Amino acid sequence: MKTRVNLTTEPNVLLLALLATLALTGCGSDSDSDSTDSASDTSTDTDTDTSTDTESDYTTLQVNSASYSSWKYIDLSAGTVLDLSDEEAASSTEWDIALQRYNVKLNGGDSGPGNVQAALADAQDEFYDDDGNAIASVFTNADADTEAAALSVVYDTSSLSYQADAYEPATTDWYAYDFTTHTISADTSVGYLVRHADAATYSRVYITAVGSTGISLSYITQAADTVQFAETEYSFSATFADDASSSDSTLICLDLDSSAAVDCDSSDDWEWMYEYNASSHAVNIWTNGGVYGDGSAAVFGPIDSTELAEYTSATLVDSTDISGHYSTDSSTGLFSEQSWWEYNLTSSHLLWPNFRTYLIDLDSSDDSSDQIALQISDYYSLGDSGSPELRFRSLATE
Repeated sequence: MKTRVNLTTEPNVLLLALLATLALTGCGSDSDSDSTDSASDTSTDTDTDTSTDTESDYTTLQVNSASYSSWKYIDLSAGTVLDLSDEEAASSTEWDIALQRYNVKLNGGDSGPGNVQAALADAQDEFYDDDGNAIASVFTNADADTEAAALSVVYDTSSLSYQADAYEPATTDWYAYDFTTHTISADTSVGYLVRHADAATYSRVYITAVGSTGISLSYITQAADTVQFAETEYSFSATFADDASSSDSTLICLDLDSSAAVDCDSSDDWEWMYEYNASSHAVNIWTNGGVYGDGSAAVFGPIDSTELAEYTSATLVDSTDISGHYSTDSSTGLFSEQSWWEYNLTSSHLLWPNFRTYLIDLDSSDDSSDQIALQISDYYSLGDSGSPELRFRSLATE
């Protein structure tokens, strides 16, 4: 049994028609908390530690991915962490999987230029009850060495469902689709609270019109360092240069501070980016931050329009602080839908691995490409939180 000292507390459309206490590692599990984690971005231990278990012939890689702002990129074939910045990784096919604290992304889909996909091979159903709730005693008594046996199983890959990462907007349910005319219209029965890119200004926003030609908004704003909306109501419309129904992709970035559309490529001063892509049947509103842009924009809603009209503040409701209810866009995929961890099972604010086994297809465009069986077996492998331990090997075949 290895003992870890926890230093932190971190839990944490056109689509219809057109994702410290004791942490037990060797004979159990590890666990941690969320964005309130006060640990530093760098571990006091070595950046990585790689070894090969000769008996079971799998590679173990311990990764310092404690940063909240950058990722660590891993080449599974070589079993190494690559020296890539986030900017370099955006155009690189050298990496297969990336880690940022307990988050995982693949080099494929919306997360990278590669063709990496993943499937869940062993869901560890015995770790959960019939309602999908984690069974704490199973987690705390799990034997990490025994769970590694799943890496050597011969899996029938033809029965598994592989998927790539995809972006998921935080702004949802804002339009209606007409199946007869194949057009969209604004759902005026709802509205949204929007945090601006500066992280300090807020707006109460209604989408008044939307379609293939553009979008219209009306809103009132809560200025920075205030706690209530001003009385002035703003409205503006932004249109595409050409009808988006005849183009591959059209974007409009909306700056609520200036009540104007701005260039998405050259400006950082926008809150929402309206996307209408007829060819891929994609209609989205993205926030400045999380997926696109470097701002701190976020959204809370949808909220019933009548109810939202009663809001006098974007941050306080009946003296309750609601600033933590805002969400940013995210990248979703198998590792977010079928997480490798559970939190706070013993009231100790730790992350505990469930030893799920994932199959990583390194190139989904090539039927003969390598596949890797992978587990994440520890969150404190270098002493602090944010240092996952990967165990992986080439997929066993008959």
